Amino acid sequence: MRWPISQLVMIAATLALAACVAPPIAPRATGPVVERQIVVTANHQASDAALAILKQGGSAVDAAIAAEAVLGLVEPQASGLLGGTDLLVWSPMTSAVENFDGMAAAPATATQAVAQDANGELLDPRRVAFSPRAVGVPGVLPALFAAHQKYGKLPWAKLFEPAFQLAANGAEMPRQLRALLVSQGAEDALGPMRALYLGANGQVIAEGSRFRNPDYAAALRHIASQGPDGLFAGDGMVELLSALGRGAYPSRMSADDLRSYQPRIGPAQCQAWRSYRVCTAPAPAAGGFVMLQILGMVGSGARSDGTYVHRFLEASRLAEADRRRYLADPAFIDVPAQELLDPGYLQQRAGLIMPQNSIDQPRAGNVVEDQAALADPHNPQAGTSAVAVVDASGLIVSMTSTVNLHFGAHVSAQGMVFNNALINFAPPPPTTLPGLGGRYANEMAPKKRPNSPIAPVIVLDATNRPILIGGGAGGPMIPDLMAMALIDVLSQSASPQQALAAGHVHAADPDHVVVETGSDAEALRPALEASGHHVETEGVDSGNVVLLRQGDGWIGAADPRRDGTVAGTP
Repeated sequence: MRWPISQLVMIAATLALAACVAPPIAPRATGPVVERQIVVTANHQASDAALAILKQGGSAVDAAIAAEAVLGLVEPQASGLLGGTDLLVWSPMTSAVENFDGMAAAPATATQAVAQDANGELLDPRRVAFSPRAVGVPGVLPALFAAHQKYGKLPWAKLFEPAFQLAANGAEMPRQLRALLVSQGAEDALGPMRALYLGANGQVIAEGSRFRNPDYAAALRHIASQGPDGLFAGDGMVELLSALGRGAYPSRMSADDLRSYQPRIGPAQCQAWRSYRVCTAPAPAAGGFVMLQILGMVGSGARSDGTYVHRFLEASRLAEADRRRYLADPAFIDVPAQELLDPGYLQQRAGLIMPQNSIDQPRAGNVVEDQAALADPHNPQAGTSAVAVVDASGLIVSMTSTVNLHFGAHVSAQGMVFNNALINFAPPPPTTLPGLGGRYANEMAPKKRPNSPIAPVIVLDATNRPILIGGGAGGPMIPDLMAMALIDVLSQSASPQQALAAGHVHAADPDHVVVETGSDAEALRPALEASGHHVETEGVDSGNVVLLRQGDGWIGAADPRRDGTVAGTP
């Protein structure tokens, strides 16, 4: 069967809606407190676990690992140990930002596209998206293990004790997980795992009620004692491969794929902005590039100013056009990172923004001589979770982890949800259509890692000292939301809490811009429509976190739209 490109684009743009989108949740505020050791995550149980590790003398990396283990239990819709991650570390010993890339990868026998069989036949992308075929080789545990080997202080096994106790004895049902579980279309998202969250009456338990996950507790015991290979202990490998082999679209992943995954360790992608240096995850994490390009194209401005927000949205659309054409796994494609972030290039791109009109179908800039490259029609999606930590020594972590769409591939094993990261690759190139020859930079290939919109952030001041730490959740809108948060805090003097509670506006959708329903951003609608934007009012399921230096300590905030909290000690 052949799928028209227009239909593939439509499917890609609507996949997030098929992923059990929760109804809007009323915001809940968290207040700033100056702390020396501090952590912010998307759930108070994860923040408490991370803080407990810090109090025992653990490093920021130790605390982030403990937090991620808990998030896999209480936020299976967003992150987990069978997903992917990018983890930024700033060390006071080197004053450098290092990235640990644990993003999910295609298996060794991958085809040209996830919705394409080995014989070239195109498959139904809607069904493939929530099947074992969409699962990427998980990289969270190898990346966390590598970071611990370099920056850990406490024994590896100790970091999983908080999550084990919660999984074995009972964790509190978070409001966002419950909202997703009771939403329309969620019945099949977790398969047998759904029973974990049901009461005696067969209904999803109430917020704050406790649930246990014995299979996850057992898996954590193996991981704690054996490292990442603990996933494969006993019958672990058999269980993983059995889950991946089920259904009409089984995975092409092998035991060797799972065992041989290697994280990539290298410098972060950093760019000067104002008097700061903004560092984020390098490609294939495309969200950071989009964020850096936006910052490089727009000056300071208030989110209440319709003229400024128009320029911001146009910069986002131009940056997204570059992402679609150029961003891919640098192990396979020569990504022109330096050219894309060159100040002269960004100034030229900013010159395309019209004061009173929206650009019709923004195109990528010509930064390399490769006219055959196609613009990837996909928007990378993500059910994501962000963590930021500072320890007593000044070591800093910003980590974003993801299973991609909510509940990933809707496939589980060992009490965990598999990612569906492979849908973030481009569709098969339309080589059979007249005038559309060429290839996508982001097309799938064996062991290649797809684009992701994640954008963990560490911002350094003029003395190379960290001044802000952050990260976002919310799929393709992450770059816009993080760029605006940085502008609010670092150029408009907003507190982290004010920045994260403000109404959102973003241009993540290719055919319209979004203003957040029920927020102060709705007041921007007339000005944006007058500038030629097609505006939709929608709920925004963001999950940003920010820590900001205050003297010798830190204040922080978690997005009030989710369950996040800040925890710390003086």
